[in-house]
Amino acid sequence: MHDWHRIFDQNLLVPPHPQRTRQPLKESTAFQCVLKWLDGPLIKQGVLELLSEVGCHLRVSLFDVTYRYFFGRTWKSSSRPAEPLSGQPARITFNEPLYFHTSLNHPHVVAVVEVVVEGRRRDGTLQTLSCGFGILRIFSHKSESPTSTLQDKRLRLYHGSPRALLHPLLQDPVEQNKHMTLIENCSLQYTLRPHPLLEPVFHLLPENLLVSGLQQIPGLLPAHGESGDALRKPRLQKPLTCYLDDLFFTLYPSLEKFEEELLELVISDCFREAGSPLDVGALEILERRLCVGVHNGLGFVQRPQVLVLVPELEVALTRSASFSRKVGSSSKASSGNQALVLRSRLRLPEMVRHPAFAIVFQLEYVFNNPSGADGNAASLTSLSSLACMHMVRWAVWNPSLEAGSGRVMLPLQGGIQSNPSHCLVYKVPPASMSSEEVKQVESGTVQFQYSLSPEEHPDIPTGSASGPKAERRSFRKPPTSPSSPPASPSQGLTAPQDSPVGPGVSPFLRGLLQNSKITYLKVLGAAKSFWCL
Repeated sequence: MHDWHRIFDQNLLVPPHPQRTRQPLKESTAFQCVLKWLDGPLIKQGVLELLSEVGCHLRVSLFDVTYRYFFGRTWKSSSRPAEPLSGQPARITFNEPLYFHTSLNHPHVVAVVEVVVEGRRRDGTLQTLSCGFGILRIFSHKSESPTSTLQDKRLRLYHGSPRALLHPLLQDPVEQNKHMTLIENCSLQYTLRPHPLLEPVFHLLPENLLVSGLQQIPGLLPAHGESGDALRKPRLQKPLTCYLDDLFFTLYPSLEKFEEELLELVISDCFREAGSPLDVGALEILERRLCVGVHNGLGFVQRPQVLVLVPELEVALTRSASFSRKVGSSSKASSGNQALVLRSRLRLPEMVRHPAFAIVFQLEYVFNNPSGADGNAASLTSLSSLACMHMVRWAVWNPSLEAGSGRVMLPLQGGIQSNPSHCLVYKVPPASMSSEEVKQVESGTVQFQYSLSPEEHPDIPTGSASGPKAERRSFRKPPTSPSSPPASPSQGLTAPQDSPVGPGVSPFLRGLLQNSKITYLKVLGAAKSFWCL
């Protein structure tokens, strides 16, 4: 689990500018950029005299000239000794391959290369200095011949820091701006060419992520030979299929209390945004959704599956009348602890035996908006107010696949910490008011049975079980011959016994969401009173 969190925290990406993403999408193009060597007396002699253990490295960032906007994640090369040998020309050799893919095929999307020197002062502290930067054009206004992409190119370097590109006076073409001053006799030798061999592993590398060929990518086999470049001819690890059964969520202190407080806070935020009081009964929960997918620390390997969860008591009511009467007494006794249940088996065929591969669970709630209660009279301009989705909890599980099967309980997470979907998440109870034991469950839990074999299924009893816990588990399993009464409008929007797989919303609601272009970014507009990023 520590490997997943470490890789996830180290590879958080800044998304492209919103105006750029609104443009028509294009196919992503893969590139290989080899940064070869740095020529010229870039590092002043005075710097070498003041610092010891002087090293030089390169930093590369993606930049949108049109909007003066850095995005993605800054890549850093390995450090090289910066002190030239006596009698030798000033040259620092890197020969480090850099890979990425992007769909932002526009001449104003460039890569900014910064030359950085670091060394230690006399007191032992580390000093970092920017010695110049260059603008590497990824997409040209004119098409280049295949032979020209194979040739080495020289990148001219400018005085100052890349932060100068944020100044409003630096308009494109930046290289010809009078405020840009070239560093004489200094350049960076490099090659930039398309790299189609990277396309089969796009699912392992998020778009606009700059990675070194020497970096270990979860899901790829190590490179052949001594070069260590695993992305020059990438080879995939063998996947395996993981099955999840009997999955359910419990929320603290109970499902009823949790949803009651959630609705109150949503209404409170609606009041702040609209400026007018809102009827408590006008807002209701349309669906409770589970988004689950495999994540390799860099991103979701495949698009997450979306399924509908239902309250435990609702599952019991879909059974036969005799069975409902049987569980009625126990359900009343444990109604305060009611769970959200998934009524179908989950199949995840993209798992890999790697410490950074994990399964991410995301609990979402879909609400109606009172302003769109009259769906028949709503116009197209008001469709965006008919429904909205909010993520309330999430969890991550790094499976130990050696066991083959077992039962798992995970604490749910929320609040201000980063999450794989980069959304605002519902607050968690104050930690100062709880003991260490309570902290593990007060945000809720998700429990499930996992297996690597399609034959293994919790419906097949492996031993005797009795008591309320076994009774509750018995009506979480999908029946062989369900008798499902029609769902009332105030209930969830799905009536089938098995939870539907992606998109997990009823056709009516799905049409509204698509027409109004509601996305997860809708959550970012929620008030900060109870949603945290």
